[in-house]
Amino acid sequence: MFVGAADVDRWWATISAAVQAGHLGCFAKTATARPNRHEISPQTKVICVYTTDWRDRDDARRVLRALRELGIGWRLTYKTDEATANGKYGRGSLVYVSRAGSGELRAAGQAEP
Repeated sequence: MFVGAADVDRWWATISAAVQAGHLGCFAKTATARPNRHEISPQTKVICVYTTDWRDRDDARRVLRALRELGIGWRLTYKTDEATANGKYGRGSLVYVSRAGSGELRAAGQAEP
């Protein structure tokens, strides 16, 4: 998920506590203040929440629902580690896309209504 740099510490505290409590995926990480060549802008930071197996759509949906319950209502993307390792960022790298408040996961390339 992408959050404003001014809000990243607050969201990170929420996400990391939920991961530690077993409510989200198996692991999470966040961007730091250090510049990153892949960042959208210095005003935006990323928080990644991992699941054990990207092919397990039920678990991905469970994590998405938990994120929604934490108040994360904006559009989220789901990308594999393989895509990241292969340098795929942005368009063409997404496995699932969710619509804000939808609770649904869509296949890559499927148009948003």
